[in-house]
Amino acid sequence: MSEKVGLISIEQWQQCEKALLFHANAQDWEKLVKVNAKMTQLLIKAGKPSNRSQLLARQSLANTHKQVLLQLEQAKEQLGQEMNQFKQQQDGLAAYQLTSVSGGAYD
Repeated sequence: MSEKVGLISIEQWQQCEKALLFHANAQDWEKLVKVNAKMTQLLIKAGKPSNRSQLLARQSLANTHKQVLLQLEQAKEQLGQEMNQFKQQQDGLAAYQLTSVSGGAYD
């Protein structure tokens, strides 16, 4: 029988952790947002932990959440770099096309 954390079992907290990690690793941001919202609801519903095992389950969840946030921040930075690189390539391509078109008129 599973020990309860408020009305939420330790196993349910572990499932939240696994879901957070799974969707973060898959870079499925929409599902990650949904899991985060559900986790927040569960935390509010459960209230404060009433014993040590409950506290440890919450601390583990908090650590996993922090890890996922760092991973999300890294993905955001990488996307920003890729967008800047893409923009620079587009500017260069546009300049090349303009040069190519204008140079062809004088050949």
